[in-house]
Amino acid sequence: MKIQMKRVSITATAVLFAMMLAIPALAMSASAASTGYDQQLLQARYDLVSARVNFATGVYADTATLVANASDLNVHVTRLNSDLGTLKGYASSGGRSGFNSFLTGTVQPDMASGMAALKADMLKFKEWGVSAGTKQQLKADYQARKSTFDQQTDAAIIELGNVRLNYYNDAMSKDDQRMSQLSARGIDVSGMESVKSEAMSSVVTPLQSAISSGNADAVKAELHDKCLGNGQPYSDHFFAKTDLAALTATGAKIGASTDNATIQQQLADANAKLSSAQGTLNVVGTNPYTSDQQSQIWDNLKAASDGLKTILKELNSQNKQG
Repeated sequence: MKIQMKRVSITATAVLFAMMLAIPALAMSASAASTGYDQQLLQARYDLVSARVNFATGVYADTATLVANASDLNVHVTRLNSDLGTLKGYASSGGRSGFNSFLTGTVQPDMASGMAALKADMLKFKEWGVSAGTKQQLKADYQARKSTFDQQTDAAIIELGNVRLNYYNDAMSKDDQRMSQLSARGIDVSGMESVKSEAMSSVVTPLQSAISSGNADAVKAELHDKCLGNGQPYSDHFFAKTDLAALTATGAKIGASTDNATIQQQLADANAKLSSAQGTLNVVGTNPYTSDQQSQIWDNLKAASDGLKTILKELNSQNKQG
């Protein structure tokens, strides 16, 4: 289809407008991360912290009950139980910043203080005349609590895995919808399909397999080692790559639709931005971004997206005038 400056059919104008709507708004980008899953993620993280705190406070309480001189540990039980209540409030409200700040600034120091107090008391067992029978009971109680702790921890890790997997699956579903919309407008989505296939095989499917196995260690390894976006040792950068593929294909469709020199120059400018983003992604590979690399990639993608939108607006305006 040749699009001239002043003589374009109503059908061609409609197609151009549809293409403008199809320009990616970078909705898949890191800036649109897992906000819809924050509360689920915080709940899973709370469950993990809760298992650790309850294990610790249980040991403190057992010790204080069986060893009268260790009653100082009750202070730590009360404090940590209060901490859990506050942390749960942050988890329930989806307050990620408050959750993280309270966890690192209050819960973790209070846990360390409690462990130090327990250790100090245990060093005095001989001085206090704690019997062998009491020590044996404390050991049995500890083992029982450790078993519960291990079960709760494994469940929380698998819960974390499921939250992450749900986020991944939702991202893939949205990507499928966008590919369907672009394809319906005659835009080649093979590049996006390739990006999705790689992400599925490298990140999504391995996590699904680990969860299905019920092996918490395997799930923990997947969560620690890989991510669909950016931040883990293996970072797929799916969101940047799929936006890049969508923008590149949309630009190619526009380029094939007009021979106007001004438009072609504008396209060249947009393509230069996309090439720059691709170059940075090539350097990054599957490593996490540096802050400069992240800015280079997303700034170029945004500039290219804005440029393509401007081109289509101009073409539509010209067509209406014709």
